[in-house]
Amino acid sequence: MGRKSLKPREGPSIREFLRYYVLLLLQKRPMSAEGMRRAIKRQSRENRDFRPSGPLAVGTRDLRLVLRQLRRRGLIQESQDKWRLTVSGQDTLSGYEKQKGASTNGKERAARKLLKLMGRARRGETVLDVGTGEGFMAFKLADRGYQVLGIDSGSFDYSKDSIRSAVEKVALHDGQVEFRGASVAELAKTGESFDYVVTSQAIHCMKDQGQCLEAICRLLKPGGVFLCIDFLVGLEGFLHHGWHSFLAISREEWQQLLPQYGFEAPRCQKAGDYLVVRARRRPTSRGSREK
Repeated sequence: MGRKSLKPREGPSIREFLRYYVLLLLQKRPMSAEGMRRAIKRQSRENRDFRPSGPLAVGTRDLRLVLRQLRRRGLIQESQDKWRLTVSGQDTLSGYEKQKGASTNGKERAARKLLKLMGRARRGETVLDVGTGEGFMAFKLADRGYQVLGIDSGSFDYSKDSIRSAVEKVALHDGQVEFRGASVAELAKTGESFDYVVTSQAIHCMKDQGQCLEAICRLLKPGGVFLCIDFLVGLEGFLHHGWHSFLAISREEWQQLLPQYGFEAPRCQKAGDYLVVRARRRPTSRGSREK
């Protein structure tokens, strides 16, 4: 049996990327709109190594809108069902390319923003750090006075030894921090609960992002807060992280998804090429998806 067709991704974040990538594609040769859609899907196929829905499928409506915008600006022109780059389009593309080498320090900026949103810990406040790796966020949170549990499933080659490395660092740290090898779905079955759940560059790696969000909601106390750092979906995220950035959830998708899994008051803030997301578990929510 063939693979299921991918669900098209749409919205301002995807269109922001397309306004750049259409020009890049047309720099090589004239292409039809359908040829562009196929090329984008093909170029992002390695994302399938993380989950079947990983490659980027662009919505026909959004692509048409972007093509009209670029044509009005004189950056592209159409002839015989194919689009071509103009001289103005090449100049605009050169400007985009200069952004690639610029350093953003986005991860650290996002971490500082997350810590600012949480503030200093009140007595006994607990945090679960999902996908903790070697404890990047866990140790920062422990320094703020939180009681932290960091978990990582070690599902990928680069994370297999991460928990062991994190545990070795605990002896050099004064804060209250513990590490376990576990997935968030496994931990959700234990009945444990936390005041906060945080993730840093973890949600985009999850094979089932919905299941992950549901488990996170179950692990939060009623009214507890979820905070996430992940790649920014769009032009800036792509320029600095490539196709891998499209494994992340866009600003628009977060706003749609979080209420479905028991969260309220979602808020997304840009931090360079990263996104910081904050939402609260509804007091009556059990963390199961609403129908």
